[in-house]
Amino acid sequence: MIREIRGLKINYEVIGKGKNIIFLHGWGGNLHSLHPIAKQINYRSILIDLPGFGKSDIPDRIIDSFEYAEIINELIDSFNLSEAVLVGHSFGGKIATIIASKNPKWLRGLVIIASPGIKIKKDLKTLLKIYTYKFLKKIVSLFPQKEKYLEKLKKKFGSEDYRNAKDIMREILKKVINEDISNILSKINCKTLLIWGKKDKAVPKIVGQKFNELIKESKLVMYENAGHFPYLENFERFISDLNNFLSEVYKNG
Repeated sequence: MIREIRGLKINYEVIGKGKNIIFLHGWGGNLHSLHPIAKQINYRSILIDLPGFGKSDIPDRIIDSFEYAEIINELIDSFNLSEAVLVGHSFGGKIATIIASKNPKWLRGLVIIASPGIKIKKDLKTLLKIYTYKFLKKIVSLFPQKEKYLEKLKKKFGSEDYRNAKDIMREILKKVINEDISNILSKINCKTLLIWGKKDKAVPKIVGQKFNELIKESKLVMYENAGHFPYLENFERFISDLNNFLSEVYKNG
């Protein structure tokens, strides 16, 4: 299904019946990334392709996470829901967090899975990689065909998400990856479940711990043998944790 928000056609899908759960996928994914969850829970799941992913339009300019949140919030408002729980993984979790900080009337609960948004000190290996890239970039900039070699450097030293992103989406990634949303976390008033993989290298567990410190009604669950996709790596436990949380949130509903 498609709805147009701010000139962008946004694709979404609805699975099941009952209380509403809204799913936001991570960078590089699409609504199918969270299909396994939606098919295992007895709720009405609304899965959204974020702008630039899946079947949704690519933004025609560089936007930040806050504008992403505004677009998705407007889409959710167009559904006229009386209540819903937001679930977001990685970049989708960051967008969900920003929406939750506004405390919309329909929001009953928030589930954040391995989401970025708090800057932490980089380890030595990462710092060396950054400094090596900057050093080589200066040298390459002197070459006659510098653009060609600069692109090779970016692909070699950039993250998988960066290598896979193209054109405007690559520029958006560069913008959103450096944002810090720690100053808005204390504004979230709803019950919040935080789920992290202890072995997550993309968004280390310390980020989850800081989310937990700053969000008032939050609970952090750490999966020992999981990385950046704890909902897939510990699927049965995740479904159990999610169902328990949803039952608690909707028990008075």
